[in-house]
Amino acid sequence: MKSHITATLIPPVGACRYGCGTNCAAPITVFWLFGVISVIYGLMGGPTNEPGISWYTVGLGLLMWGIAAVWTLATLQGVEADRCHDLWSPKKHQAQPGDDETDPFEEVKKAH
Repeated sequence: MKSHITATLIPPVGACRYGCGTNCAAPITVFWLFGVISVIYGLMGGPTNEPGISWYTVGLGLLMWGIAAVWTLATLQGVEADRCHDLWSPKKHQAQPGDDETDPFEEVKKAH
């Protein structure tokens, strides 16, 4: 439960801490920062410098924050599937090399 709350409120921390440091952490951080900055900027008037709150900018920020949170939760679900080796685990669907196949790196070793 703690991982889901962290992934929803601060997606980059959830991706790094509970997502086993996957490659998704950097783009998730960009989406989340875009969302946070858009919400703050929207509360100050937004790009049109409205006298009040720019609700379109705040909505865009919340949308981007939501995308980052959903992406982090999907990453956490994939990591959990890998750990449990269930039916949908990507590790179960990897092709194993056959015994009669040669190692491609042997050709590189022969060239040097």
